[in-house]
Amino acid sequence: MNELNDILARYFAGEANADDTQKVEAWKASNPEEFEALQKSWSSIDNDLIADLEFKTFDKKAAWDKVEPSLNPEQETRVIRLQFYKKVAAACAILLIGLGAFWYLNGTSTMVITNDTAGQKELNLPDGSQVWLAENTRLEYNSDFNDDRTLKLEGEAFFEVTKDPDHPFIVHTTHGDIEVLGTAFNVSTKENETVVSVDHGRVAVTNEKGTVELTIGESTSANSEGVADPKPADPNFDAWKTGTFVFDGMPLSAVLELLNDHYTTKIKLANDSKNDELYTGSWEDESIHTIIQSITKTCNVTADSSGAVIELR
Repeated sequence: MNELNDILARYFAGEANADDTQKVEAWKASNPEEFEALQKSWSSIDNDLIADLEFKTFDKKAAWDKVEPSLNPEQETRVIRLQFYKKVAAACAILLIGLGAFWYLNGTSTMVITNDTAGQKELNLPDGSQVWLAENTRLEYNSDFNDDRTLKLEGEAFFEVTKDPDHPFIVHTTHGDIEVLGTAFNVSTKENETVVSVDHGRVAVTNEKGTVELTIGESTSANSEGVADPKPADPNFDAWKTGTFVFDGMPLSAVLELLNDHYTTKIKLANDSKNDELYTGSWEDESIHTIIQSITKTCNVTADSSGAVIELR
């Protein structure tokens, strides 16, 4: 993260070298919305910070003539530069945190995208594939993604993959790997397993215990014991992304878990005795308050919306 701050500091200060510019442009191509937001925010940075840009034309000799002869001019220059970059790097960090997305470079040019904000985040990969990240999700891939379409996922994401038979698309998770050529599928990584569900196309889920192929409408889970046989996918496997829910006699605790994955307004049960109340209903892009009204009428609970979290009692 520190290296990104320094690169952006040089880039926006107009001091980026060719390598810096190439790295920033690579990130910009994959994250145009984040770059635009960062660029707009940059223009509104405190004037005192912008004033420090004058150091780039800093005349060391002229400044040296104005300070005590005992000072080391090289040391003085380094202090001014360090103070400037600390301010710029801090500004970059703050702006990136506000975007809810991070990117950094290490020795292997790894791109890291995180979604630490409520709600989903959509991004385009360099090969044209699309990814939707659920909240609290982290995705990593190399800057040479068009040649090596491998990613590492922590959390949950939905992938719409551009077909490229010469470059398989592989998602690495803690409990197994998912390989595709061109398809759409959902991956949910949990503490003890990885769950994969296919919207359309075909994928292979592999770990050290075996491999299972999935096709449209199928799902499997991978864990330390292996990869389970295919089964019909849960109709709500991508509800966090689409906002379409199908509840057919589902326990209320499970209903709220699905709703909390999609809506920024969170709901909790104040009474555990209501966990197993069954709820039936179907919703598509409906407001959370309309759904809550339906739940209160069906499951013998009341809703308290006075706080930041809706409580069902």
